[in-house]
Amino acid sequence: MKRIILALSALFVLTSCNFTEEITFNEDGSGEFIMSYDMSEVMKAFEDMGGGQQKSEEKEKVKMDSVVYFKDLLVEKADSIAQLPQEEQEQLKALEDVVMKMKMDEAEGVFDFGFGATFKSLAELPQALEKIDQAKNMNSKGNPQFSQMDESAVAQASENMFEYVDFSYDGKTFSRFLKKDFKQSKEDIEKLDQEISEMGESKEMFEKMSYTLIYNFPKPIKSVTNDNAVISKDGKSVTVKMNFIEMIRKPETMALDVVLED
Repeated sequence: MKRIILALSALFVLTSCNFTEEITFNEDGSGEFIMSYDMSEVMKAFEDMGGGQQKSEEKEKVKMDSVVYFKDLLVEKADSIAQLPQEEQEQLKALEDVVMKMKMDEAEGVFDFGFGATFKSLAELPQALEKIDQAKNMNSKGNPQFSQMDESAVAQASENMFEYVDFSYDGKTFSRFLKKDFKQSKEDIEKLDQEISEMGESKEMFEKMSYTLIYNFPKPIKSVTNDNAVISKDGKSVTVKMNFIEMIRKPETMALDVVLED
């Protein structure tokens, strides 16, 4: 699995993906945050890179649906971890709430990959996001392609988003909103536009990138303020999807208030 993850990172700088931010709440206010990436275009790039010979060969299509909880890895690798310096052991212990998900179905052209973390209350979400970043950094250690990816204006825009976005949830109303001190950076937008203009053949793909919000609740939804919001058939989930580049230019368009039924 690690080999696949490192490989997709190298292709991320060459291909687009679609982002999904998903939060699932439990009755007690605890939940799970998952940031996932639709890497179907990456899988297609793998196939194209394989050339005609690989395409013509008879080979079994890969199909997997994997969920890895870091807390389980800590138990499984306890003896090995015990041999590490105390500082490294503590760093790994701090990641026990992190989860990594991957779903791949070559026959259907599906390749979804995501990092997430559980939280006891929404107040812990900033810490959960920090743990996710730490887990991604540990996974990418020693891979120069990740450094190249981090320098991308597109990648920075997605990574920096949670510096100016905040959330609140009291069991009755959930809100996603911009922080009061947020100021749109003209320089960042210009850098993003410049990078996109220089993408050549990849430009069209990047301009089609999407960002999706999915919020799952333990009770039915009464109302949602965002005009682009779609409530699920069971009434307990809301989805908002828009163009990623436009969202970066106008982040207020992804703000919303969700009121739940009593």
